[in-house]
Amino acid sequence: MTFVPRYTLRPSVRSLLVSFLVHRNPFYLLSALCMVAGCYALNSGLAPRTAEVPKLLVLLGTLNAYEAMVVALGLFLVRRRGIFRDGRTLLLIEAPFLVDLTFLNAETGSVSLGAGALLSAIVLLLALLKVGIVLRVLSDRLPGRAFGFIALELTALLMLPSAFKWFEHRGPVTASQFYAAWWATGLLLAGYELLNRSQQMGLHDAGLARMVRRLYTALPLVSLIAHLGMMHWVYWVRFSAADLSPLLLGAAVAMGHAIPKRSLPNLVVLRAMMPLAAVGLAVGDPLPLHLHLVGRIDLTSPLLTVGAAYLAYVYCFFLSYAPLLLGGGAMAVAAFALGPSFGQIVDWSRAGSQRLTDFAMKFVPRTAVQWGVVAMSAAFAFLGIGAFISLRKGMDPEASTDE
Repeated sequence: MTFVPRYTLRPSVRSLLVSFLVHRNPFYLLSALCMVAGCYALNSGLAPRTAEVPKLLVLLGTLNAYEAMVVALGLFLVRRRGIFRDGRTLLLIEAPFLVDLTFLNAETGSVSLGAGALLSAIVLLLALLKVGIVLRVLSDRLPGRAFGFIALELTALLMLPSAFKWFEHRGPVTASQFYAAWWATGLLLAGYELLNRSQQMGLHDAGLARMVRRLYTALPLVSLIAHLGMMHWVYWVRFSAADLSPLLLGAAVAMGHAIPKRSLPNLVVLRAMMPLAAVGLAVGDPLPLHLHLVGRIDLTSPLLTVGAAYLAYVYCFFLSYAPLLLGGGAMAVAAFALGPSFGQIVDWSRAGSQRLTDFAMKFVPRTAVQWGVVAMSAAFAFLGIGAFISLRKGMDPEASTDE
């Protein structure tokens, strides 16, 4: 019996490199990084802030042509060739470009009010076209609710620079205007939870279609927060801690889609603490917001946050009792706004108790004769009550035994 040695053949560096390039295909990522770097370089070198619209058009046209090629190639690889890994990579790469990764649209909005709004509207329409094509091809039908919500997010994101440019034309941009924008972002976060809740009974796509749809839904919110934070620096408006309150409230509502499935106690506690933290931030660093609503109610940033926190708690933890809690809250607000004040209630209570005491004192006996009459009247009254109780009883069993 002869011994035959076994040899393990190690793959060569060349074969390893070829295998990595074929299976991982990093060239798509390198292409996206080069496009981002090129946009930043050209954006800085061409100085589009000098109101040279043709330069911006060249940049926007080049970027959108590149995105169209990425989308077309990704969908072709997924639907026609069945190469899901590479197709998924391309569609994921496209997502950051949709949400203005290069901040090119922000630069466009700062050119001028008219031209910036027009260019932003064109970019928005192209973005909606690309999103609609991707969702339609991957899901075999266009998910209407998801597409509508993504369209709302992209509209808020891409038209935000033009909106602040419009504010600037009417006067200095104020902290209250930024505060309103943060509340709009918080409402979009809450809307993300409502969208997921509605899709549990509607859309049932899976795999790549669901992943892309969720990414295209969540990423605009992240980009909107980043763009809004950057604009505080652009317009030299102080960022207040109260600006975070809408985000905390919206995030508390948005967490509802994940907690029931995972049932993590830590997430439930975190969700319960976020509205309290929002109220604390609003009270600790209030904004100069003072708007008279009705009656004795003046809208301030702490009051607005407290009301929104109450609604968040009702939705997150007491949704089955929502009609009762919301109706009670509305009645309490109406009573506080239109009803009497606390001081008036105290004064009326004191006056009413004094009148009641004066009226009762009129029937209190004052002389011995009066007290005697009252005592004798009470004797007859108690005698009558005792007789009534006795007559209501049946025959006493002990009396029948004695007989």
